[in-house]
Amino acid sequence: MIESYALRYIGRVMGWPFDIENRETTWLRSISNFKYDNYHDFRAGSRFAEGLLNWLQQFDPADRQTAYDFVRRKLIFISTIEMQHLVNRTFPVYARKVIASRVAQKNNVPLYLIWGREQTRRSYKETLERTLFLALSDGARIDAFRRANAGVIANDQVAVGIELSKEKWQDLHANLKERTKTDSARFNVLFLIDDFTGSGKTLLRKEGSQWKGKLTKLAQNYSEQRELFATDCTIAIHHYISTQQAAQYIAEMFITASKDGPASWFPNIVSASHDLNFGSDIKIARGKSVSFDSLVDKYYDAAVETPSIKVGGTDVKFGFAACGLPVVLEHNTPNNSIGLLWAESPVGGSKVAHKMRPLFRRRQRHT
Repeated sequence: MIESYALRYIGRVMGWPFDIENRETTWLRSISNFKYDNYHDFRAGSRFAEGLLNWLQQFDPADRQTAYDFVRRKLIFISTIEMQHLVNRTFPVYARKVIASRVAQKNNVPLYLIWGREQTRRSYKETLERTLFLALSDGARIDAFRRANAGVIANDQVAVGIELSKEKWQDLHANLKERTKTDSARFNVLFLIDDFTGSGKTLLRKEGSQWKGKLTKLAQNYSEQRELFATDCTIAIHHYISTQQAAQYIAEMFITASKDGPASWFPNIVSASHDLNFGSDIKIARGKSVSFDSLVDKYYDAAVETPSIKVGGTDVKFGFAACGLPVVLEHNTPNNSIGLLWAESPVGGSKVAHKMRPLFRRRQRHT
């Protein structure tokens, strides 16, 4: 469908008078061109305007204004350019500080003095050469991170995934020894990168007596290759985007894990940094708007809840773990965001429940 036709039909579906239709379609055209049309899961011939028209039509006429106002007033869309900016900042703002802090501690000098002394400058260079950067998910944009830091870090200092094969670990170690010209070289810093955390539970959680999450999977892999790392290896985690809720949760879980988590792993974690932090002011919680509460309750299908979603302890009317985020990333929509944005009823589901249509279709990472 041609965008102009879709915008015209949106005005009709919403029942706007001419002046409001003119104002809103002007805004929709601008924001679509500037941001929303770049969402990766839009298909050829179908962009934001067409998706919005289809999405609005699932609601009764009396409920469409509430749904539209949510998109118009609350939606936060992180564009490709904005994500690239966060990627570009990761090494100079966060990773460099982790490495420099280790050097300062090892040499017993203040952090600000390491650049003024030949010994500590040399120590920083050696530590940087012994740093491994690892992506915790495919959203980490590790390829863009590598290109952004070409000439600063070597290509073989960057790896993708949390469950590397033994052969891959050995290749990384062989490259380290070749790079440092030292047969006894070990990794001094492991810097883990991911794109987003809304609740923190995907990263690390405890279910009964069992530890779960990405770090738990990596802990087993790490312990099996422990001889490749220095005994005091620094482990740091960085998310491009986070919520304050997740940052607090992760900090608390690190304290718990340091006491009874895998001994070879969690005690070495020294930091978790988050570049863009969303505060509680953006959270959409039940009770803030009666009309919106009614909307998410009325147009919901419990069939969208997968086993991984149920880990959050709630339905996803207000997102995974009731995070209540109005956030969409250009490559995917977090399940921590309001369910109406991304949830799609499965084919052949309940004939009673409302069939949910997503505005920004989500690519599931977990089942």
